[in-house]
Amino acid sequence: MPASPSGFNQPADINNMAISGVNSMESSMASLATSMQGGRMQQEISVAILKQILDSQQNEAQMLLGMLGSPSPSLDGTGQIVNIGA
Repeated sequence: MPASPSGFNQPADINNMAISGVNSMESSMASLATSMQGGRMQQEISVAILKQILDSQQNEAQMLLGMLGSPSPSLDGTGQIVNIGA
């Protein structure tokens, strides 16, 4: 290899030189994109589950409020008439 003015050896054909750092950077970026996609999918699943839980709780609350607001059942025979002669 011919020496450069700075004293470092230079490859004879720079155009055919493989740069390993580029491959590793591409691999790292692909890995990062994949993990971000997986993280986003997990987040979407979690949000969907939480929405289902909230909807269920809201339905239960509406049912409870409906039961509280409805008139009481008839109290016939439950102490309105007291038999004092018994």
